[in-house]
Amino acid sequence: MENKQSSRQISLILSDLDGTLFHNDKSISDYSKNVIAAAQKNGLLFGISTSRALSNAEKFLEGINPDILITNGGGMAFVQGKKIYNAEFSVEEARTLISACFEVFGPDAIISLDNEYGLYSNSKEELGDKYWSFNDFSDFREPAMKLCVQSLELEKIKKVAGSLDINEIDFLPFSDIPWYKLSKKSATKERAIKALCDYLKLSPEKIVAFGDDFNDIGMLQLCGKGIAMENAIPEVRAVADEICLSNEKDGLARWIEANFQKC
Repeated sequence: MENKQSSRQISLILSDLDGTLFHNDKSISDYSKNVIAAAQKNGLLFGISTSRALSNAEKFLEGINPDILITNGGGMAFVQGKKIYNAEFSVEEARTLISACFEVFGPDAIISLDNEYGLYSNSKEELGDKYWSFNDFSDFREPAMKLCVQSLELEKIKKVAGSLDINEIDFLPFSDIPWYKLSKKSATKERAIKALCDYLKLSPEKIVAFGDDFNDIGMLQLCGKGIAMENAIPEVRAVADEICLSNEKDGLARWIEANFQKC
């Protein structure tokens, strides 16, 4: 496969999942699967960079064999199955955040938490996907990659973050649901990508990244080419080098075909 501009400019394609590689029903088209497989066959690395928990992301990747997996919003990074980056809350830190959530938002607060092993929530309703486990968090004793709270009250979110060290906590809203995400500042997609580049001896300039939401902004700015989906939020579109077709129109795969020729 040869790049129409320069075959040496791109070594890795990184894609978010929801709103990017996924269609709105969380499926990946056969067309996208075939284009990605052809790109890998011809020497390009392909990676996923998602906020989803590892166990949650993997269940949706049938037909995709990523060389790289960045999961949990940048909390973990894997190269060919080997973990090369980890930025998680300890068991005690996770318990402190959980306690602060109930103290600040009250005993009926709805929260979710994920780690390497699963996705947990105290909601009695399905949270978009079926791959989560109910937990009332009364005695949770596992580390956490991120904790999410059903609220858009920023000042209250800051109080929760302040139960640890607010300067070490990253908190971002989701664009499509009324929730906030709290994670370590080191658990970002861009920090995971930097660790990946160190491990692979790869310059970020040789990466093309695709995304659509708030936590994709740093990734798109860091990589050599940041591409926003047509359906991306305005903040992502504003920082992107290019805008491709929407996730529903297989924008990522069509961009690969438009910018590379089959050998």
